[in-house]
Amino acid sequence: MGRNRAAVWMVILLSLVMVFAAGCEYIKKEINSDPTTNRDKTKKGAAIGAASGAVLGALLGEGELDGVLAGAAIGAGIGAGIGIYMDKQEEKLAQIPGTTVERVDEDKLLVHFESDILFAVDSAQLSGTARNSLNQAAQVFVEFPKTAIIAQGHTDSSGSDDHNQQLSERRAMSVRNYLTSQGIDGMRILAEGYGEAYPVADNSTAAGRDRNRRVDLLIKGKAK
Repeated sequence: MGRNRAAVWMVILLSLVMVFAAGCEYIKKEINSDPTTNRDKTKKGAAIGAASGAVLGALLGEGELDGVLAGAAIGAGIGAGIGIYMDKQEEKLAQIPGTTVERVDEDKLLVHFESDILFAVDSAQLSGTARNSLNQAAQVFVEFPKTAIIAQGHTDSSGSDDHNQQLSERRAMSVRNYLTSQGIDGMRILAEGYGEAYPVADNSTAAGRDRNRRVDLLIKGKAK
Protein backbone atom coordinates (compact mmCIF):
# COMPACT_ATOMS: atom_id res chain seq x y z
CA MET A 1 0.00 0.00 0.00
CA GLY A 2 2.83 2.34 0.87
CA ARG A 3 4.55 1.59 -2.42
CA ASN A 4 1.38 2.37 -4.39
CA ARG A 5 0.97 5.67 -2.57
CA ALA A 6 4.59 6.57 -3.30
CA ALA A 7 4.10 5.71 -6.96
CA VAL A 8 1.04 7.95 -7.12
CA TRP A 9 2.92 10.85 -5.59
CA MET A 10 5.80 10.28 -8.02
CA VAL A 11 3.41 10.49 -10.98
CA ILE A 12 1.87 13.67 -9.60
CA LEU A 13 5.31 15.21 -9.04
CA LEU A 14 6.48 14.34 -12.56
CA SER A 15 3.28 15.79 -13.99
CA LEU A 16 3.82 19.05 -12.11
CA VAL A 17 7.42 19.23 -13.33
CA MET A 18 6.29 18.75 -16.93
CA VAL A 19 3.59 21.42 -16.63
CA PHE A 20 6.08 23.85 -15.07
CA ALA A 21 8.64 23.17 -17.79
CA ALA A 22 6.08 23.72 -20.53
CA GLY A 23 5.02 26.98 -18.93
CA CYS A 24 8.60 28.18 -18.75
CA GLU A 25 9.16 27.35 -22.40
CA TYR A 26 6.02 29.26 -23.39
CA ILE A 27 7.13 32.31 -21.41
CA LYS A 28 10.59 32.09 -22.94
CA LYS A 29 9.11 32.05 -26.44
CA GLU A 30 6.91 35.02 -25.65
CA ILE A 31 9.85 37.00 -24.33
CA ASN A 32 12.10 36.12 -27.26
CA SER A 33 9.42 36.77 -29.88
CA ASP A 34 9.58 40.12 -31.66
CA PRO A 35 6.15 41.70 -31.72
CA THR A 36 7.56 45.18 -32.37
CA THR A 37 6.50 47.03 -35.47
CA ASN A 38 8.92 48.58 -37.94
CA ARG A 39 8.22 51.90 -36.32
CA ASP A 40 9.17 50.52 -32.90
CA LYS A 41 12.36 49.13 -34.38
CA THR A 42 13.10 52.53 -35.86
CA LYS A 43 12.81 54.10 -32.43
CA LYS A 44 15.22 51.56 -30.99
CA GLY A 45 17.59 52.04 -33.89
CA ALA A 46 17.52 55.78 -33.39
CA ALA A 47 18.41 55.39 -29.73
CA ILE A 48 21.30 53.07 -30.56
CA GLY A 49 22.44 55.23 -33.45
CA ALA A 50 22.66 58.32 -31.29
CA ALA A 51 25.69 56.88 -29.53
CA SER A 52 27.54 56.52 -32.83
CA GLY A 53 26.40 59.80 -34.34
CA ALA A 54 23.72 58.37 -36.62
CA VAL A 55 20.98 60.58 -35.23
CA LEU A 56 22.92 63.32 -33.53
CA GLY A 57 21.16 65.74 -35.83
CA ALA A 58 17.98 64.98 -33.91
CA LEU A 59 19.61 66.39 -30.80
CA LEU A 60 20.50 69.66 -32.53
CA GLY A 61 18.18 72.61 -32.85
CA GLU A 62 15.29 71.07 -30.93
CA GLY A 63 15.11 74.07 -28.60
CA GLU A 64 14.75 76.37 -31.59
CA LEU A 65 11.91 74.27 -32.93
CA ASP A 66 10.18 74.58 -29.58
CA GLY A 67 10.28 78.34 -30.08
CA VAL A 68 8.70 78.01 -33.52
CA LEU A 69 6.00 75.70 -32.16
CA ALA A 70 5.23 78.13 -29.37
CA GLY A 71 4.67 80.95 -31.84
CA ALA A 72 1.62 81.83 -33.89
CA ALA A 73 2.92 80.23 -37.10
CA ILE A 74 1.80 76.71 -36.19
CA GLY A 75 -1.42 77.67 -34.42
CA ALA A 76 -3.23 75.25 -32.13
CA GLY A 77 -1.53 72.00 -31.20
CA ILE A 78 -2.42 68.50 -32.36
CA GLY A 79 -3.43 67.23 -28.95
CA ALA A 80 -3.49 63.62 -27.79
CA GLY A 81 -3.39 62.34 -31.37
CA ILE A 82 0.09 63.65 -32.07
CA GLY A 83 1.52 60.14 -32.34
CA ILE A 84 -0.90 59.19 -35.11
CA TYR A 85 -0.33 62.54 -36.82
CA MET A 86 3.41 61.94 -36.92
CA ASP A 87 2.89 58.30 -37.96
CA LYS A 88 1.01 59.36 -41.07
CA GLN A 89 3.57 62.02 -41.93
CA GLU A 90 6.40 59.52 -41.44
CA GLU A 91 4.81 56.99 -43.78
CA LYS A 92 4.34 59.53 -46.57
CA LEU A 93 7.87 60.91 -46.28
CA ALA A 94 9.33 57.41 -46.32
CA GLN A 95 7.76 56.82 -49.76
CA ILE A 96 9.99 59.48 -51.35
CA PRO A 97 12.78 57.73 -53.32
CA GLY A 98 16.23 58.15 -51.80
CA THR A 99 14.79 59.18 -48.45
CA THR A 100 15.04 57.51 -45.05
CA VAL A 101 12.92 58.56 -42.08
CA GLU A 102 13.86 57.86 -38.47
CA ARG A 103 11.28 58.10 -35.70
CA VAL A 104 13.25 59.78 -32.93
CA ASP A 105 10.37 60.25 -30.52
CA GLU A 106 6.58 60.39 -30.51
CA ASP A 107 6.65 63.97 -31.79
CA LYS A 108 9.91 63.99 -33.78
CA LEU A 109 11.08 62.68 -37.15
CA LEU A 110 14.50 62.92 -38.77
CA VAL A 111 14.54 62.80 -42.56
CA HIS A 112 17.74 61.76 -44.34
CA PHE A 113 18.34 62.21 -48.06
CA GLU A 114 20.90 60.14 -49.92
CA SER A 115 24.03 62.27 -50.17
CA ASP A 116 24.24 62.18 -53.97
CA ILE A 117 20.68 63.50 -54.21
CA LEU A 118 21.39 66.92 -52.74
CA PHE A 119 24.72 68.49 -53.63
CA ALA A 120 27.90 68.04 -55.61
CA VAL A 121 31.20 68.15 -53.74
CA ASP A 122 31.91 71.62 -52.28
CA SER A 123 28.60 72.96 -53.60
CA ALA A 124 25.44 74.37 -52.05
CA GLN A 125 23.48 74.28 -55.32
CA LEU A 126 20.63 71.80 -55.29
CA SER A 127 20.72 69.13 -57.97
CA GLY A 128 17.73 68.36 -60.16
CA THR A 129 17.16 65.15 -58.24
CA ALA A 130 17.27 67.10 -54.99
CA ARG A 131 14.57 69.45 -56.23
CA ASN A 132 12.34 66.52 -57.14
CA SER A 133 12.77 64.94 -53.69
CA LEU A 134 12.17 68.24 -51.92
CA ASN A 135 9.08 68.87 -54.07
CA GLN A 136 7.60 65.64 -52.75
CA ALA A 137 8.64 66.45 -49.18
CA ALA A 138 7.04 69.90 -49.50
CA GLN A 139 3.73 68.32 -50.50
CA VAL A 140 3.80 66.29 -47.29
CA PHE A 141 4.64 69.33 -45.19
CA VAL A 142 1.74 71.26 -46.73
CA GLU A 143 -0.56 68.38 -45.83
CA PHE A 144 0.74 68.32 -42.24
CA PRO A 145 1.01 72.00 -41.25
CA LYS A 146 1.28 71.55 -37.47
CA THR A 147 4.99 70.76 -37.49
CA ALA A 148 8.13 72.86 -37.40
CA ILE A 149 11.16 71.97 -39.52
CA ILE A 150 14.86 72.62 -39.20
CA ALA A 151 17.19 72.04 -42.15
CA GLN A 152 20.48 70.79 -40.70
CA GLY A 153 23.48 71.28 -42.96
CA HIS A 154 26.60 69.11 -42.61
CA THR A 155 29.86 68.57 -44.48
CA ASP A 156 32.67 66.07 -44.57
CA SER A 157 36.07 66.90 -43.05
CA SER A 158 37.69 68.12 -46.27
CA GLY A 159 38.68 71.77 -46.11
CA SER A 160 39.09 74.13 -43.19
CA ASP A 161 36.70 74.40 -40.28
CA ASP A 162 35.58 77.87 -41.36
CA HIS A 163 34.99 76.80 -44.94
CA ASN A 164 32.98 73.76 -43.88
CA GLN A 165 30.89 75.78 -41.45
CA GLN A 166 29.96 78.31 -44.10
CA LEU A 167 29.28 75.58 -46.66
CA SER A 168 26.98 73.73 -44.25
CA GLU A 169 25.06 76.94 -43.59
CA ARG A 170 24.63 77.62 -47.30
CA ARG A 171 23.41 74.07 -47.89
CA ALA A 172 20.86 74.30 -45.10
CA MET A 173 19.65 77.65 -46.41
CA SER A 174 19.34 76.28 -49.94
CA VAL A 175 17.01 73.57 -48.70
CA ARG A 176 15.01 76.01 -46.58
CA ASN A 177 14.62 78.48 -49.43
CA TYR A 178 13.53 75.79 -51.84
CA LEU A 179 10.89 74.46 -49.45
CA THR A 180 9.48 77.95 -48.92
CA SER A 181 9.36 78.40 -52.71
CA GLN A 182 7.10 75.32 -52.79
CA GLY A 183 4.53 76.88 -50.51
CA ILE A 184 5.83 76.07 -47.02
CA ASP A 185 5.35 78.91 -44.55
CA GLY A 186 8.83 80.30 -43.91
CA MET A 187 7.92 80.79 -40.26
CA ARG A 188 7.88 76.99 -39.88
CA ILE A 189 11.38 76.39 -41.23
CA LEU A 190 14.77 77.13 -39.74
CA ALA A 191 18.21 76.55 -41.28
CA GLU A 192 21.32 75.70 -39.28
CA GLY A 193 24.81 74.66 -40.37
CA TYR A 194 27.00 72.40 -38.23
CA GLY A 195 30.09 72.12 -40.40
CA GLU A 196 31.96 68.84 -40.06
CA ALA A 197 31.22 68.44 -36.34
CA TYR A 198 28.62 65.67 -36.56
CA PRO A 199 29.67 62.95 -39.00
CA VAL A 200 27.54 59.85 -39.46
CA ALA A 201 30.30 57.90 -41.20
CA ASP A 202 34.09 57.58 -41.39
CA ASN A 203 35.63 60.62 -43.09
CA SER A 204 38.73 58.62 -44.00
CA THR A 205 36.85 56.85 -46.81
CA ALA A 206 35.21 58.27 -49.93
CA ALA A 207 31.95 56.49 -49.11
CA GLY A 208 31.98 57.92 -45.60
CA ARG A 209 32.61 61.45 -46.85
CA ASP A 210 29.70 61.08 -49.27
CA ARG A 211 27.37 60.23 -46.38
CA ASN A 212 28.61 63.17 -44.29
CA ARG A 213 27.84 65.73 -47.03
CA ARG A 214 24.18 66.08 -46.23
CA VAL A 215 21.20 68.10 -45.11
CA ASP A 216 18.81 66.39 -42.71
CA LEU A 217 15.37 67.66 -41.79
CA LEU A 218 14.32 67.48 -38.15
CA ILE A 219 10.53 67.70 -37.87
CA LYS A 220 8.73 68.26 -34.60
CA GLY A 221 5.02 68.36 -33.88
CA LYS A 222 3.14 70.42 -31.34
CA ALA A 223 1.00 68.43 -28.93
CA LYS A 224 -0.66 71.35 -27.15
